Amino acid sequence: MRALAQGRVMLAGLVAFAAATLCAGADAQTEQPAEVAPPPPEVTSEAAQPAAAPPVTVEPVKPTAEELGAMDVCEEMQNESAPTTIERVRRRLSITACASSAWLDGLFGDQMMYEDYRQTYGTVSAGALWDDYEGFDPRLRFRIRLQLPQWDESISAFAGRVGEEDYISDIEDDFDALPTRQFGDLEDDSVLVGLGYSNPKRTGNDFDASVGVRLDLPLDPYARARYEIIREFAEHYVFSARETIFWQNSEGFGSTTRFHLDRALSDRFLVRWANLGKFTEETTGLEWYSQVTLFQSVGERMGLAWQAQIEGATDNEVQITRTSVRLIMRRRFESFEWLFLELRGGVGWPRERLDEEREMSPELGIALEMQFGQRRERWYR
Repeated sequence: MRALAQGRVMLAGLVAFAAATLCAGADAQTEQPAEVAPPPPEVTSEAAQPAAAPPVTVEPVKPTAEELGAMDVCEEMQNESAPTTIERVRRRLSITACASSAWLDGLFGDQMMYEDYRQTYGTVSAGALWDDYEGFDPRLRFRIRLQLPQWDESISAFAGRVGEEDYISDIEDDFDALPTRQFGDLEDDSVLVGLGYSNPKRTGNDFDASVGVRLDLPLDPYARARYEIIREFAEHYVFSARETIFWQNSEGFGSTTRFHLDRALSDRFLVRWANLGKFTEETTGLEWYSQVTLFQSVGERMGLAWQAQIEGATDNEVQITRTSVRLIMRRRFESFEWLFLELRGGVGWPRERLDEEREMSPELGIALEMQFGQRRERWYR
């Protein structure tokens, strides 16, 4: 009986094991077994060392023109070397002129045109003139023309230390560094600033105008307008005539009429006959001069100007106030294409009053002129 009971217990255990096995098989068909990641491969001691990362080069981020100031941009664009002091001075003048043009043009828009601002140009000159009649007269002058492309390519700004009356009335001659004595004493230089209109494409029938002010107390505003015609004829001749109407608060209205006749004699020689007359509310009668100049080219770097001149005033007690002859030499330095030496010597016979004698008066002059910016001008205009 005991053996029968043990057999029944063992049979019940086998039935339970079979039932559990069948249930496990059914579950295996409805559920996917979880994937087991394979064991990592064995690595050697060399592979266990991390690979060296390639070097990374970080390029410096350059600020844009908008982020830089005008002075910085103009300085980057001015890539000329400047090993000497005078070259550094000229480079600084060019940078300052470019930045000044950018600042002023920035008042009329936000599209900065630095390539146009580089076209700003000017001159600086220092010298002295002496003659026995008038004495010693030192001169320090500068001129600068600022481009304003955002406003209009025909508009520019001007600043300079010049002969005030000569500039406003348009009686300046061909040489800026040392002005020729005309209509009596040389006037003191003044600082003028202004705006000008001029068509950059000259046609031979050209109008330009300017307004400005003398920077002196009290401020003295001025305005002028002029029209010029230029004609070529008979193959070797050029005729030009210019009429200028001007006004200055301290001097009133006036007008200047001038005409030139040029004749090319050869590749090296050109003769010019220049005539000018000026009338203002402050003068009595007409102030005038007539001048003949023979321009001579001597090599590539030097030019000579042989001049003879007579001048006077119709209502002066002595109507012919001066006759003179002079020689002017202008030479460009070989090492510096933008630096000029000007020398002059001559003799005049002045007489402005009846109670004085017309006596010979020698004259001497010397000046250095430096051009800066992108524009170059001929040694004569």
